[in-house]
This record gives sequence, C-alpha cells and structure tokens, in this order.
Amino acid sequence: MKCVLWQIFLVMILIVACGENPDVEGKELFCSSKIYVVNWNVQTFFDGENDGSEYSEFVQSKLWGREMYVQRLKRLCECIKKIDADVFVMEELENENVLCDIYNFLCGEWNCKKLYSYGAFGKNEGSSIGIGVLSRLPLGNLRVHGLEVLSEESQPRLRPVVEFEVSCNGKILTVFANHWKSKSGGEEVTEKWRNWEEAVLSFCVDDAVEKGKAVVCTGDFNRDINDFSFSDGNKVCLRKRKSGCFKDGVSVESGWFLKNGSLVEPGSYYFQESWERIDNFFCAGSAKIFSCGPETEGNWCNADSFIPERFELWNGEGYSDHLPIGCIVEF
Repeated sequence: MKCVLWQIFLVMILIVACGENPDVEGKELFCSSKIYVVNWNVQTFFDGENDGSEYSEFVQSKLWGREMYVQRLKRLCECIKKIDADVFVMEELENENVLCDIYNFLCGEWNCKKLYSYGAFGKNEGSSIGIGVLSRLPLGNLRVHGLEVLSEESQPRLRPVVEFEVSCNGKILTVFANHWKSKSGGEEVTEKWRNWEEAVLSFCVDDAVEKGKAVVCTGDFNRDINDFSFSDGNKVCLRKRKSGCFKDGVSVESGWFLKNGSLVEPGSYYFQESWERIDNFFCAGSAKIFSCGPETEGNWCNADSFIPERFELWNGEGYSDHLPIGCIVEF
C-alpha cells in the first residue's frame, strides 16, 4: 500500500556574534509584543564557489564568481539596513555560509545596537537553495518539515517548511517559512505539488494552534493570493489531504487584504506585465498582523512603477525579481 511519508528532522541553529552585544537598553527598543518581520525571495543567491549543485546558468557563466558574489552581498546588505526589520527571512540562499557572509557585512558596517545576533538556515540535503533567517531576537526550536509522496511515481525536488520560534519578553512567536514549487514546467502540471506543500503547512499550523501558539506563515508560495481557497470572507483556508483529496483545512488571515476587502497595492512579483501576490504573510492562533505590504522605498525597485530590479547574471547588476514584503506582528 502506498502512502505519504512526513519527514520532520532537527537541524542546528546558527548563532552568530561579533564584538560586544547590544546593551539592555538597546534591546528594549525592539523587544516588545510587536515586531517587524520582512520576507524576501532574494533570487538565486549563490556564493562564488562551484559546488556542483548550482543552477546550470551560473556554472556556465564566465562572469559568475567571487567578485560578482561580493557585489551582490554589498547590495543586499544595503537593502537589509534600509528596511531595518527585527526578523528578516530570505528564500533562495545557497547555504549557511552565505548567511554568515551577510551577517559579517552587517556586523562590520552597522550600528551594533541593531545587530542581528541570531540566525538560522534550513534546506533539504542536495538542494541548490534554502531559507535563511536573521534576527535581533533570540531564535529557538528550529525544525525542517520535508515531504516524500510515495503515492506518486516520481517527485520533483521539493523545498521544506522551515519552522522556528522567536522569543520576546517571555512571549513566543512560531514562524513557518515556505518556498513552494515554482510554476516552471507548467502551472497545471506543478499545481499538485503546491497542494502537497500546502497540506504540510496546514498540518504544521493546525498542530501549533491546537497547542495555543501564536503563528505566522511567510515565504514565496508561488501561488497568487486569489488562487487559494477561502472561508469566512477573506480568510484563507490552508487545505489538508483527506480521503484522497485536499479539503477541510485550517483557517488563517492574510495580510494582503485591507479592511474593505480590496488588495494591498502593488503586488510582490511582476510577471508578463501584471502584478502577482505570490509572497505572503498569514497569521493564526493568538498572532495578529498589521501594516502588511511590499517594501517599495529602495533601489531594489523602480521608483515610479515599483517593478523589481531583478538580478541579471549577464552583467551582475540588480537585486531580485521579487519585492520584499513586511508586516508588524503582534503576539
């Protein structure tokens, strides 16, 4: 009998420090029940070394290498400093070394009171890219939730849900960071894999809410907010896998909707002359999100149209094909 195998395994939390720690007074500036969280798909952020798992266009490029990588690091760190979030989640980092390099650039050039003293990274073994986190607040209980679908004859390489906890003033926020299957190969063909990833997230969120936790989900879902299932007006229903189909999920609130039911403008991803909202913040349990939307005041996007200044391998310029999105989280 074929079945679905859920994989949950622990990975080590990366804790970084440099110089003196911020003083207590400095910590109290950002340590409250409200924190600012930002998520950004930073677009194929490979380091300058050829490890064999990089995308073919990087391996074949004559320009890709240490020099291009360092320039990208500088630009990314300038963005992180300008956005000034308490917790910064990034998709498409190649490995934990890239996260350490980002930290070191920030540590050497920035106010130590705003230092990101905590970090975490997670990805599946053999994957090209993973999810990295920088935080000014303590992180804990990092887990990576993977999925193997034995009922399918073949399965593409799927990225896991990275779970971690943010601690502040004795309160805990549970965060689930996602990077679902892209539409490369066709939206209809790949949709079933996003459905499976949705089922993993739904399982995780439901379990956390039952335990009374404050929950936030974020990441690049490669699915527009309008393409999710809905319940109770604008509430999103993260579906579970039951009796051979996807249904009866857990209800979460989306940050894309305003009180009048309209959507925040612009979206986070610009494709074929149209805005999409494939990067998301969802909250559940005792967590609430406010002031959610894309970050548009920076060199990473056009000042007039807000279209992202995507990274171009052919000249090494640009930032990402996604906009960063952020929100205030209360828990």
